[in-house]
Amino acid sequence: MSAKPRVLVTGYNIRYPLGGQVAHNLSYLVGLQRLGCEVWYVEESGSWPSSCFNSTTSEMTSDPSFGIAALKQLLRRFGIENNWVYVDEQRRYHNLSQQETLALCRSADLLLTISSVTWLPEFLECRRRVYIDTDPGVTQFQMSAEKGPSMSGFASPCDHQFHYTVGLNIGQPDCPIPTWGIHWRPWFQPIALELFPYTFTPQAKHFTTVMNWAARKPMVFDGVEYGPKSQEFQRFIDLPQRMGRQFEIAVGGPHSPLDELRRNGWQLRSPLEVTRNWETYREFIGQSRGEFSAATNLVVKTRSGWFSDRSAVYLAMGKPVIVQDTDAKRLLPAGEGFHPINNAEEVAEAIDRVNADYERHCRAARALAEQFFDAGKLLRGLCNEVGLQPVA
Repeated sequence: MSAKPRVLVTGYNIRYPLGGQVAHNLSYLVGLQRLGCEVWYVEESGSWPSSCFNSTTSEMTSDPSFGIAALKQLLRRFGIENNWVYVDEQRRYHNLSQQETLALCRSADLLLTISSVTWLPEFLECRRRVYIDTDPGVTQFQMSAEKGPSMSGFASPCDHQFHYTVGLNIGQPDCPIPTWGIHWRPWFQPIALELFPYTFTPQAKHFTTVMNWAARKPMVFDGVEYGPKSQEFQRFIDLPQRMGRQFEIAVGGPHSPLDELRRNGWQLRSPLEVTRNWETYREFIGQSRGEFSAATNLVVKTRSGWFSDRSAVYLAMGKPVIVQDTDAKRLLPAGEGFHPINNAEEVAEAIDRVNADYERHCRAARALAEQFFDAGKLLRGLCNEVGLQPVA
């Protein structure tokens, strides 16, 4: 064992180096570093051609150089600019050779799979392998009793010894998501709170969010169809007309109904402008009054208890969160800072409550983040549960 516990974290930063994705991965890296771990970032292209997005040209190509440069610049800020590996479409290894990557995995104390679209055969050499399910329902619906193995572009939960999920209710009798015999431990999305400080902006007017319209086709499991977020968002599309122009959305996707959103009074922002990097993403959230967002039809219908990493960032920055109810309130206290809603009338009531004592709700939001989403606390607990002792 190295002087510091060596932890490998998989991710999706080089192929998709945009704000929310980077912020999510960064909180794991910073949180583990805070615990005294030697942290390495590992990613591979999967089996998809032209999988790398260049936010300057808005092009998808096979060239990872833009994402690699962005990653190195990011890691340099935390003194770990050399601690990364990328395997491209041609199975060429960047920064470390294949043999060096194998040695790295053999020496690792922990593999933390937070991106299910990265898998290297070398990972099986890691003595502890932890799977973090960030797409509850989708992960389990794609599994089967046969327990298929991992492959390039797909990390199977079955190749890990420990399993966590942001579907807080998976395994409960009234949640229809199958467990496939796996013990899924409930998991709150870690946020490196020092990177997302409390930002009180009483002058802010807009409840905002960032979303991808119809990012995934509907899924069918056990004869039931589960749809995307756009399906649920239609239930709230006339909110600005009902309540005044106090909603702003940065929405992407080729099928986004921008004209319909404008007709209904939504203020629109360029999603690329907002998510160009994790700091522009943080600035957008910091200038918001709070968050309003729908959830995917899947997590609403299954009552999975899903709570997004984006909403966790809003809480961390002291922004009240008004989001569609997935029954996360079983484990996350609701009423101040966090307001789960089911229809437009409940949105209006929640906004009235927030505006009646705005600072109290802002401070309550930050307090929830400190209690439930602090990366240091969460990752220390995970390390202890899997038998790894942090040094700090």
